[in-house]
Amino acid sequence: MENYVVTVDYVQNMNSFFVLDKGLFPDIGFERFGFGHFLWLFVGGAGLVLGCFAYGKALPERRPGLRLLTAGLALALELGRAGLLLSRGLYDLGRLPLHLCSLSIYLCFFHALTDRPGLGQFLYAFTLPGAALALLFPDWAGQPLFGFITVSSFLLHFLLVLYPLMQAAAGEIRPELRRLPGCIGWMLLLALPVYFLNKLWNTNYMFLNLPPAGSPLALFAFLGNPGYLLGYIPLALGVWALLYGREFAGLFGKN
Repeated sequence: MENYVVTVDYVQNMNSFFVLDKGLFPDIGFERFGFGHFLWLFVGGAGLVLGCFAYGKALPERRPGLRLLTAGLALALELGRAGLLLSRGLYDLGRLPLHLCSLSIYLCFFHALTDRPGLGQFLYAFTLPGAALALLFPDWAGQPLFGFITVSSFLLHFLLVLYPLMQAAAGEIRPELRRLPGCIGWMLLLALPVYFLNKLWNTNYMFLNLPPAGSPLALFAFLGNPGYLLGYIPLALGVWALLYGREFAGLFGKN
């Protein structure tokens, strides 16, 4: 009987690949920190290790092509998803590329074309940890494990982690703490208009209206809006302490 249930669930998952309404298959939506989630993290983590290794071993003249390939795959996947949603009449104000990760897809592609050092620092400081946290606390939980939204969301965010990570692992993007204030400034310039657009459209881009359920930001929900946004401060400092470990240690180690 158990084997039959597993088979039925598997068939339902495969049949629901292009189902974009998670309410149609509520019994097979994957759970955050459930088996399916950990399976994605394990497979994706292995892919990140292999990707960084391959990039590090690649000849210098081949690396620009690998960067463009990685960023191009993310962009193609994002545009393909937008096209599918448009064809289903589901592309609305809540689907615009105004989340940090959605914006980062275009920023990565622009960086792959231009190789601007300042943009590389921004991708390291914000895109890398932002995409990594999205993988740990996916707001697409509840979708079918083998559904298009689940597959495309995990792949997109792993590509967004891989793009700056492989360059950091190869020593091409070096953590520069002195550039962090400038990156924060650019992030604020991006977030400020998005905050007001959220109010105008009743959306939640960059999670500036509501904290995503089950995420560390949800711990600060009791502060209300905009008070809970203060939760970004300790979260960002903790992440940057890891990303800029040596420079942070040197900064606080001075007299």
